[in-house]
Amino acid sequence: MNKVINVNQADFQKEVVDRSHKEAVLVDFWAPWCGPCRMLGPVLERLADEPGSTFTLAKVNSDNNQQLAMQYGVRGIPNVKAFVNGKLVDEFVGAQPEPMVRQFIQRLPKPAGASANGQTAKHNGQAPANDPASRLRQARELMQKGDGCAALPKLQDFPASPQFDASQKLLPLAEFLCHAARGQYNGRDDMDNLYRQAADAIRRREYSAALYSLLTIVHHDKSYREGEAKKVMLGLFELIGEDDHLTRAYRQQLASAIF
Repeated sequence: MNKVINVNQADFQKEVVDRSHKEAVLVDFWAPWCGPCRMLGPVLERLADEPGSTFTLAKVNSDNNQQLAMQYGVRGIPNVKAFVNGKLVDEFVGAQPEPMVRQFIQRLPKPAGASANGQTAKHNGQAPANDPASRLRQARELMQKGDGCAALPKLQDFPASPQFDASQKLLPLAEFLCHAARGQYNGRDDMDNLYRQAADAIRRREYSAALYSLLTIVHHDKSYREGEAKKVMLGLFELIGEDDHLTRAYRQQLASAIF
């Protein structure tokens, strides 16, 4: 689902009011000539596109939708209005720093049509969307395809269950793959290059090459990014299985490297 959409008078009811019964919708009233709008817009878009985002960002060009802006009392821009359960529940005016925007989002109420993990509740005779075994299986399948961003929501806020330990081992791996897909490891240094190589290898299911790159990071700098490489390796062990020959070989090498 696209988390950043352009909305106008014609589709506002469907894309904002109706959608807000399933997840919060932030409406960004802006204009191309507005300097503060150009500062705030990228912040809102980045937060909307984050893994596990709980809202959709609807962008409304106030110059092209003056009647809509008047209807909702827009007197200055940027003006961000939050809709939940079909109603305007909160708003702010002016460019705000990212921490303030995050706090604004976090205090929004949950829509009635959303389940506890932020997903739309569905009952179709199949396993519930929040079923731990189903969630873990889907997360594994997504990461085997290299799609960490899609796997993240299924692993975050994982319920207490027999699958919980496995979910927590896989979570750093999903985060790593998602960050890599979003260009976090852009070759600023040798470690970044190794991380990028590892992520590329995982997406190709070349797990031996990935584990080699990650183990090289552990050997070179055990404190680098607070042990991220070690956590990703443990997640990869969980993904490919404890009985896999790569897991057995690299687990022993990892233990030797960190002690």
